[in-house]
Amino acid sequence: MKVSKQVCAKILIFSFIFTSLFYQQKAFAASKYGEVTRYNGTWTAKVDGVTVYTGSDMFTAVQTALSNLTTGRTWKETVRIKNSGSSGSSGGSIKAINIPSYTILDFGGCTIECNSGDELIVPVQGERRDQIEIKNLKVTGNPRYGIWLKSCTNITISDITMDLTSGLGIRVDYSKGTWSTNVSIDNTNITGASDHAIETYGVDGLTVGTVTSSDTGGCGLLLNLTKNATIGTVNATRANNGGGYAAFRIANNAGPGITVDKVIARDCGRGFFSVSGSNGCTIAYVDISGSTSQGILIEDSQNIVVNGGIIKNCNGEGVRITSRSSTEFTASQYNTVQNLRVYDDRSSRAMPYGIRETLPRTNHNYILNNDVRNGGTVSNLVYEGSGTVATGNITQ
Repeated sequence: MKVSKQVCAKILIFSFIFTSLFYQQKAFAASKYGEVTRYNGTWTAKVDGVTVYTGSDMFTAVQTALSNLTTGRTWKETVRIKNSGSSGSSGGSIKAINIPSYTILDFGGCTIECNSGDELIVPVQGERRDQIEIKNLKVTGNPRYGIWLKSCTNITISDITMDLTSGLGIRVDYSKGTWSTNVSIDNTNITGASDHAIETYGVDGLTVGTVTSSDTGGCGLLLNLTKNATIGTVNATRANNGGGYAAFRIANNAGPGITVDKVIARDCGRGFFSVSGSNGCTIAYVDISGSTSQGILIEDSQNIVVNGGIIKNCNGEGVRITSRSSTEFTASQYNTVQNLRVYDDRSSRAMPYGIRETLPRTNHNYILNNDVRNGGTVSNLVYEGSGTVATGNITQ
């Protein structure tokens, strides 16, 4: 019997679909699940109900569970941690739980206490990993980094709480040679870090929901060399109070393609700070109060837009746009600050300028429709740059 070419083609298509479904079902049928528990000081790691570790070390228990998941998998498998514990001694070098690719680490709200007495603990670390999730983790004590991911892709970090005595909260970077890409961070609350709450360096494709931080030595959120980022709300209290960092900072050629819904800053060094060649960032709304330096500082940056909000009671300028004399980075130009209410209502007013643009090199910026009444003890509005447009502003 002669079979037509069309029938043969259909048979081949159905065969391909059936084979794909068969192997997909086989893969998921073979998917493994790990669980880590502690009872009477002893940690037990099980994978699919089979005990793979018993002992006194939490990190070793979790790592052993991870190591016994399916080798070479292309689907995600989960290890769930069901009890809180301590890191224990570092042994003099970095001690970490190293997450492999295609893995979900679910801490279920449990806490890792970093109690080694040195900053050599990293509760979760990943190097050149793909398709990883870290969630429901609490960290206390003094880690080097609470979470440290290097040159990873397709990352989800969610529901993270850190109450630290030192260290940095979450860092995602490109220290292993390639940019980290497709990074999602949401619902984080980090307090007490001696460094930044969250820092990125070398990231392309970042989504951040809500970042809450307090009493950090650095920023609430710092984006270095990071582009194509969508940020929801940065809410920082006392981020580098008395220093030069900000609730939200972009630096080291960050941008373009950065959008931010809201920056809330209370008693921080600065509210928003853009510097060192950063470009292409738009913030919809700012709510900045009590900065120990400027509310907003835009320095050696381009195409930065702040579309509205309130800035009050800062010890430096409400907004300053400036450039350094060095030509290492392009001067501040084509930046826009508009629809802002800038003022100082303290009994002893200290804010010298509401909005101030200064030289050298600064040029072609836009200061539009701002209300700067009671904005400065020296002047409410000053602009000096060639080609800068200041219009629609209420100064008195």
